[in-house]
Amino acid sequence: MNYLLNLPQLFRATDIIFTQKGRLDHFRSAVRRLGVAMGLMALAVLIGTLGYRIIEHTPWFDAYYMSLVTLSTVGFGEVITLSHEGRLFTSFLIVFNIGFFTYAISTVASIFSDPEIHAFFFDFKMIQRIQKLQQHTIVCGYGRHAMEVCKELTKQKIPFVIIEMNAQKIEALSRETDYLFLQGDATTDEVLQEAGIERARSLVVTMPSDANNVFVVLTARQINPGIKIISRLNNPSDELKLRRAGANHVVMPEQIGGYYMATLVNKPDLVAFFNLISNMGTNHVVFEEIPVAHLKTQFQGHSIAQSGIETITQVPIMGLRHPDGHYQLNPPDEMVLQAGMQIVVLGDDEQIRRFCSTVLANGNDKTT
Repeated sequence: MNYLLNLPQLFRATDIIFTQKGRLDHFRSAVRRLGVAMGLMALAVLIGTLGYRIIEHTPWFDAYYMSLVTLSTVGFGEVITLSHEGRLFTSFLIVFNIGFFTYAISTVASIFSDPEIHAFFFDFKMIQRIQKLQQHTIVCGYGRHAMEVCKELTKQKIPFVIIEMNAQKIEALSRETDYLFLQGDATTDEVLQEAGIERARSLVVTMPSDANNVFVVLTARQINPGIKIISRLNNPSDELKLRRAGANHVVMPEQIGGYYMATLVNKPDLVAFFNLISNMGTNHVVFEEIPVAHLKTQFQGHSIAQSGIETITQVPIMGLRHPDGHYQLNPPDEMVLQAGMQIVVLGDDEQIRRFCSTVLANGNDKTT
């Protein structure tokens, strides 16, 4: 994404953070101003051409050329012999032109040096790519926790877009990653809509302020009632507010970190296993949750043993989620797989791909 390398410097040149619509309006305004400037210059040439044509009765092209030479002040000299009236008209045309050219040059210079105009063009490809996203994840805020979220989403090949307001973090994103991102306030409807909230599958809110997280969750839930929302929690007393606002899951990073460190005290091998699951290079180990309704009919309505799903795929079923939300670990072989349930399997990328291509009614598509 080399076309974004200068974007942070452009943003720092102004204190205003434009949204896509705001920047587009700004660009249209600049185009209008440029049009006015070009129109004034054309008007000056037209007035000069008509003046020389009427006063000196010169051919149209000679009148146009004389007008252009006079207005541009290039000093080529008179291309036609001027009468007293013609010279008087020329002097007025030169004075008249000073104001036109001063305005036109200043307008053109301000437009081409405007950081938001540059940012508009830098953003264009990024916006086009974001608009093509479907069933993606939106990550609000790009702090330490969001960095890990984005790394994991990248590993799992889940499309996502980041919303971040801080210009320095935008600089880091453009320089160090190839992530899709927008600069703006995630608490506003407009920015969330630019990120494709209506088409998004899930939303991850990682901002350091619980108040902002509540606003984002509330706004997102109103725009897209069916979206899955995972929110960071900083203060335990705010958990109820986040859930009332519409968060499906609330995560307190400090609590998870504390549990992780405590587990290292007497169960370091277990932590090593968790690390294996979360990160194993390009062939990392993952849990996958698959609805039974997405399985081929030969695997539905039969027990795990009768269906032969584990024998065929060589991938174990580690857990089973019942329709009431209850999870059952290590389900027995006689457990009947019924629609409404979800199975949880464990394997590396290749094993999961093979499992999905073997048992899913739609091949590798787990979402259909």
